[in-house]
Amino acid sequence: MSAVIAAVVRDALVQTASITALIGSAPNSRVYASYRPNSELPAIILTYGQDVDISPTFGRTDRLRKLTVTVDCMAETLKASRELAEEVREALHGSRGAYRSTIVIEMRVTSTSTEYDLGGDADDDQAHITSVTVECTYRSPAVNPTTITDPNAQP
Repeated sequence: MSAVIAAVVRDALVQTASITALIGSAPNSRVYASYRPNSELPAIILTYGQDVDISPTFGRTDRLRKLTVTVDCMAETLKASRELAEEVREALHGSRGAYRSTIVIEMRVTSTSTEYDLGGDADDDQAHITSVTVECTYRSPAVNPTTITDPNAQP
């Protein structure tokens, strides 16, 4: 997975005023990658899924890729979780442009779902989680394939 495109998705969230009003602004924004924090709510947890070639070619000249990201919007109440998820949807759906030397062709929200997390331990906070699934289509940097040779081959 391209670390750059993962950062682009995070940056799109923390640069949106309506979202930072709810989760705080940099450097204290409550946006985390792949783990549930023991911090105040609301918070956003990003989980990066598949990063695949859209139409790969044998010559490796195709650089079009798609990254799936799950944005978990955690809050103490269902209403707050859904409101944060709606802000995320509005910020990401249809986003495009060039940022961090990467061309984002489009971010598309494909689904939204809600669940209630009871917490794993007695001291874990309970939270409502609304998950927003986003597909990010982007153009990756050019590849530099290595030519594989057999050093022991006979001429």
